[in-house]
Amino acid sequence: MAVELRRIRDDEWSELRDLRLRALSDAPDAFTATYEREVEEPEQLWRGWAADGAEGGSSITVVAVDDGRWIGMAMGAPHRDHPGEAGLFAMWVDPVARGSGLAGRLVEEVVRWARSGGFPVLRLRVTGNNDAAVRLYERVGFSDEGPRIPLREGSDVMTMTMTMGLSV
Repeated sequence: MAVELRRIRDDEWSELRDLRLRALSDAPDAFTATYEREVEEPEQLWRGWAADGAEGGSSITVVAVDDGRWIGMAMGAPHRDHPGEAGLFAMWVDPVARGSGLAGRLVEEVVRWARSGGFPVLRLRVTGNNDAAVRLYERVGFSDEGPRIPLREGSDVMTMTMTMGLSV
């Protein structure tokens, strides 16, 4: 699969919105956000996300593009709950590309960004029963840090925290 991985451009907010909504629709129990909430978000939010993840922004949004079709994404940003650390967020690969190694490539782009930013730790949350995702994160160097917490308020779906120490 000859998929291009690249940083989003700040004018690609509409494509980002479409990709994110596909991800939320495909995997509703993989994200703390919901399709119902994000489909209502104003254009300004999507423009801000794209601009912040583009070159010169404080975060990174990496997209996977196959023959013009966006089929995956991952975001890295300073972690709001763990000052000084980075977080891996919004990770998703279209079902047509799963098993191709694309997910690992997306994660590695965020790892590279976090290392170059001098972050000592990269942290993520993953649904504990998503065995394929947990195995991916373990394979690339993340460790289970516990504890298990609900995906979102009122949810029975539990998530686990995983971290990766980054040597710069």
